[in-house]
Amino acid sequence: MSNKFDDERISEALDLLNEVAKDKKAELREMIHTKYADLRSAVGGAAGKAQHDVSATYHHSMEKVKDIAGELDEGVHRNPWPYIGGTALGCLILGYIMGRSKRS
Repeated sequence: MSNKFDDERISEALDLLNEVAKDKKAELREMIHTKYADLRSAVGGAAGKAQHDVSATYHHSMEKVKDIAGELDEGVHRNPWPYIGGTALGCLILGYIMGRSKRS
């Protein structure tokens, strides 16, 4: 008889533990959902700001490159000989470096 009584008590204890586990599981799930939503909104806000910053930097850089290219084009058209001489000198140096023997 004590065996049946022990089985009932064990069964009751297991039922109680299952109920507590279900409550804690729901509580834990809700907490994770809330924290995940907070994290998602924080990351989303940071990602949006980063995307805006990158886009603004890209457009600013493109404007700067166009300005520099325009100035360079103007300078080459006004006085092309220094650019031609500089290019020839650069090619001569590059040819000398690449043409040297590797056995030195």
